[in-house]
Amino acid sequence: MWEHLRDAYNEFSFPDKVCLYCDPSGPTSAVRPNKESKLVDFFHLPGKLGWTFQENGEKSLELGTAGLNEVTQRWLYFEVLAQVFGHLDDYRWEHFVQADGSSQEYPYINTSKLPDYLDRWFESERKCKPNEQKGRLIRIQQVLDKARFYVSQYCAVPSREGKARWEINDVLALSFMILGETLTRALNIIQKKLGFRIEGWSGPDVRGQGWGYSKLILQKLDKDAWCAKAIHMLQALLRQNSIGLVYLYTLRDSSSKGPDHFLCTATECKEMDVRKLKGQSFPPRYHYCQSTNSDFCSDTEYIRHQIQLSPKCDTDEDNYRSIDGQKLAAIINNGNVPLLQYHRSTRSLQVIEMDQSFDKSYAIFSHVFTDGFGRSHLDKKNGTSPCVLDMLTKILERATLLRAGNKSAVPELFWIDTLAIPVEDQFAVERRQAIKQMHHIYTHAKYTIVLDLSLMRTTMGPGYSNPAMKITMSRWMTRLWTLQEAVLSRNLYFCFSDRLCSMTQLEETFLEADSKLQSCIPLLARTYFAGILGEVRLKIHEEFRKNEGWTPQSEFLAMVWKAAQWRSTAHPLHETLSLGTMLNLDTDFFAKEPDTREGTDEHQKECDDRMIVLLTRFAAMSPCPIPPGLVFLPGPRLSKRGYGWAPRSWLSSHEIEPPDPLSLPAQGEARLILDKGLEVQFPGFLLHDLGFNRKELWKRQEICFPTDSTLLEWYRIQPAQDTSHFPEDQRLSSYDLAIIVSRIPVIDLKETALFVAVKKIVGGIHDVEILNRVWISREEKPETVQHWSDKHREGHHEAMSAAERLPLTTKWCVDGPSHPDLETRKTEDKGTQTDFEAKFDDPKIEPVRRSKTTELKTMVKGIFPSLNRTKTFE
Repeated sequence: MWEHLRDAYNEFSFPDKVCLYCDPSGPTSAVRPNKESKLVDFFHLPGKLGWTFQENGEKSLELGTAGLNEVTQRWLYFEVLAQVFGHLDDYRWEHFVQADGSSQEYPYINTSKLPDYLDRWFESERKCKPNEQKGRLIRIQQVLDKARFYVSQYCAVPSREGKARWEINDVLALSFMILGETLTRALNIIQKKLGFRIEGWSGPDVRGQGWGYSKLILQKLDKDAWCAKAIHMLQALLRQNSIGLVYLYTLRDSSSKGPDHFLCTATECKEMDVRKLKGQSFPPRYHYCQSTNSDFCSDTEYIRHQIQLSPKCDTDEDNYRSIDGQKLAAIINNGNVPLLQYHRSTRSLQVIEMDQSFDKSYAIFSHVFTDGFGRSHLDKKNGTSPCVLDMLTKILERATLLRAGNKSAVPELFWIDTLAIPVEDQFAVERRQAIKQMHHIYTHAKYTIVLDLSLMRTTMGPGYSNPAMKITMSRWMTRLWTLQEAVLSRNLYFCFSDRLCSMTQLEETFLEADSKLQSCIPLLARTYFAGILGEVRLKIHEEFRKNEGWTPQSEFLAMVWKAAQWRSTAHPLHETLSLGTMLNLDTDFFAKEPDTREGTDEHQKECDDRMIVLLTRFAAMSPCPIPPGLVFLPGPRLSKRGYGWAPRSWLSSHEIEPPDPLSLPAQGEARLILDKGLEVQFPGFLLHDLGFNRKELWKRQEICFPTDSTLLEWYRIQPAQDTSHFPEDQRLSSYDLAIIVSRIPVIDLKETALFVAVKKIVGGIHDVEILNRVWISREEKPETVQHWSDKHREGHHEAMSAAERLPLTTKWCVDGPSHPDLETRKTEDKGTQTDFEAKFDDPKIEPVRRSKTTELKTMVKGIFPSLNRTKTFE
């Protein structure tokens, strides 16, 4: 079932085989795969085999003796193959079956011939007549869409503890997913190569999603002690592709698995807690001592070094290389940047001052603090061991030679945060200033080298997918600070145990790797590229080169949100600080440390207040870069009036349900209206009551409604949260109800929408409060539409409304629910200007922005007294 993947990736190895349940030579001809399958056979085949399957997952055996494993394999495997390849002259189902020749072995599925079939399919489509091509590609799309529906809904599981709706063999279910994902990706590639694009009929990128997750592979990952949070994250990033998880399982080297992850949950990695319980140091202290046969080779591109975990380096503690904090502070106070140079011959570490012209050539090391590449935060002083400096210098020398074409080059200066940002308490002001410099430090660096222990302990591997998937699963990809470091870096190098990997050169091999019809693995492995903003990141640096400046757009912030949602930071308050650094905001305001303990309600309130300030800063830009689709996202929302539409955190760890509201084209830019909400433009439905008791409505599990008097089109909404009914809110019983949708018509099985209360409509703007995030779906079953229509005509409205369709350009001012106890906090006005107000009075703010900031200042005075403390970032 996976042999076609092994042929494309030699390292691919998966032990399980799937038996041939529908015996082609047996007496039960009803379950015999055959070449003469027609389109009608696929959609009606279960009935011919004596089974009835409904779209709600219900099934029944009416006639015949075929078991569920037999009939589903005949239908969702062999009939799918026949629909795709049946037009080829030499198609035979026997080409996908193999027997070991032993009488003790049953025949099993084998897909080693699948690549050849895919190539011949493409050639046949390329050579056939246009009308024939269109008809066949549309039919295949319909078949794959329907098969994907049944497999993803009733053969897949959401987690390893889950149970599939249909009781079929786990290996068999995985075979459906692997075949389906392979054929779906191949169809998308063929459509693109042929220029086949018919709106509503060809498969857009969203149909490149997977066919669901197999319980078998999730249990194997659990048995191998993979981090539960890493798997949860990857399930969302891989967009329901089981092939991605199977490929990941075959890559044995990862920091995301091992005995230290046994306490991890879907929302939190507990590895460091386990290490502390074992008495291990945190962060760990590594030493990077070179063996005689593993040094850098001057005549090759390979990097050889040995990484060992040790309570202390084998060098004497007196040789610890520290940096004078006074010298760092003096350079920073001058508005300049401290760069570093280590001389291995004398083992001396030198600090070199670079002025604001950034006229020196230097590189940056980006790393994860928990990997232990510096001891600054641990010892409250800047410095590290000589062997670490030796390793950094050797890596730097190799990078310099690679960039110079292996010709002799002068070693470059470098910058690393644990050595160049002062950490001693007396340098708090300088530390904040150094953090403010980080945006320019990264954008002006010649290149950035990524140090991640999981990568440095494994080889780069062949091809594109192997290194790309390893980067995707690295700890470096899970930290928020490394996101802004990656986005702001012009050139990235990843350090593996055997070589430096240039991201630019790696990406140059992607198109060739992704051109193979038999695999979607390169596309899935490229998840890391989207996680550091991909092509948008390159455009940002192009703008920097042209104008020495850049203003974020809503598309950029949407990508930042998606890239940040699966990352984390050691301190919740660092979220807004890191995001502010990436966007080149003045970070003094976000760098202040409050007198609250993490984990307390007061600390969470402080995080909320800072997020409000960050969003307000965004609103002051022109054009406003806040993505309108933000209102549809899951997770807890801010409670302050006027901000109830906004997620409490960008580190939400929530999968975005289809359609992705952040990727859909917006009708206009968002606009923040103080104390009221975010103004956005989306289509929707205005619901008109039909005489039913509004109190009864809140007890319903769903609401259904027609869109016009013909009663031909019906929709239903259901709560998207973990509740079985809509909330009961007596205060809103007098308001009109409406539904905001991201697009019309609703295409997917179910899509995210907002169920809202309309407080008033002024100047064409609907002033609304969110009641529920809901699923909305269009009813497609004729019998259900007929039943609802009959009840509607007879006056049995119950949980029915009459819906008025609202156009794409409908304006909504969206806020969260009103809560009297969450009104704006009023404090005594002492007539002084707050720190935040002062930021808006900065003369450097563009005039077009300053016009907006005048009105925004009124919300600041007296609202955030805690944010005016002058504690420092540590």
